[in-house]
Amino acid sequence: MNDLPSVNILLAAYNGSRHLKEQLDSLLAQTYPNITIYVRDDGSTDNTVSILRDYIAENDTSKQIILLENNGINLQCPGSFYEILKKCSPADFYAFCDQDDIWYPDKIKWAVETLTAHPQDSPCVYFSAYEYYTDTGEFLHHSPVQRKHTKLTDVLYYTPASAFVIVFNEKAREDFFLNTEPSKELHDRWLLRAAACFGTILYDTRSSARHIRHSEAVTAEDTSDSSLLRSFLKNEIGGTAMTDSKEYLRYFEQAFADRLFPADKKTLALFTADNSFLCQLKKLFYPKRLRARLAGEIAIRILFLIGKI
Repeated sequence: MNDLPSVNILLAAYNGSRHLKEQLDSLLAQTYPNITIYVRDDGSTDNTVSILRDYIAENDTSKQIILLENNGINLQCPGSFYEILKKCSPADFYAFCDQDDIWYPDKIKWAVETLTAHPQDSPCVYFSAYEYYTDTGEFLHHSPVQRKHTKLTDVLYYTPASAFVIVFNEKAREDFFLNTEPSKELHDRWLLRAAACFGTILYDTRSSARHIRHSEAVTAEDTSDSSLLRSFLKNEIGGTAMTDSKEYLRYFEQAFADRLFPADKKTLALFTADNSFLCQLKKLFYPKRLRARLAGEIAIRILFLIGKI
C-alpha cells in the first residue's frame, strides 16, 4: 500500500450528526486503500464530535481518521477547509469532503488513476460528475455536463465542480493555498479559477458521489430554467453575492498579478474594472458564455446591463 500515492481526505464538520455516519461509512468503504481522513470540527453543539471519536475508536480499516484540534475557534466555510490544508501532513493528493454527501466506492480510485496519468510538477485538479438526491433518497437529477477544457471565463461567475468531487495534487496545494493566501470565497471556486490559469483541470464524466439536497434546500436550482432565473434575479439583484464576487475577482487578480498570462490578465481587468458605460457594454456583449445554464447566463447579462457588477 505504501507504494501507492497517498490521499488526504479533508472533512470539515459542523453540527453534522444527522448525516455524518453515512458519509464516514462511504469514506471508509473506498476501494482505494492509501487514504488518511483529516477532520476538523468547527465547534459543533450537537454530538458530531462524539460520533467522530466513536468512529476513530472503532475503525478497523486501513484508513486512519485524524481529528484535528480546533482550539475553540469557529472558522466557518471555507476557513475550516483552509485550516485542514495547512495542518494535515503532506500527501500526493487531497480531496475536499462535506459532511452530508455520500461517496461511491471507486471515487478516490478513479481520481488517482486520472491524476497520475499527468505530470505532477504543475498544479493538477480532477473533478467528476455527481448525482443530486433528496435526504429521503429520491433522485433529482444529474450534475450538468461540463466542458472538457476549463478556461478562466468558465470560472468567473460559475463553479463547474462542487468541492466534494474535487481531488488535487500537492503542487496545487502548495501554489494556491500555502504559498498564496486564498481569499474568503469558496474553496472550490478559488482552486478551479487558479487551476484554469496556471494548471490542468481534468473532468470525469462518471458520477462519483451522491449530493444530498435537504428538503429545505431543494430550490429553483432543481427545477426549470424560468424558476432558476427568478431565483437568480431575486438573490443577485437584491443581495450582495455578486458585488462580493467582484471583490473576490479583484483579490484573485492582485494575488496572482505577477503570474497571469496576458490574455487572462486582460479578461480579469474587464470584469474587475469600475463600471463605466463602455465597460458595461463590453461585458454585456462579451462573446463567451459565462454560465452553464441559460437562466444563469441571462441573469449575469442583466446584472451587467444595470451596472450591478
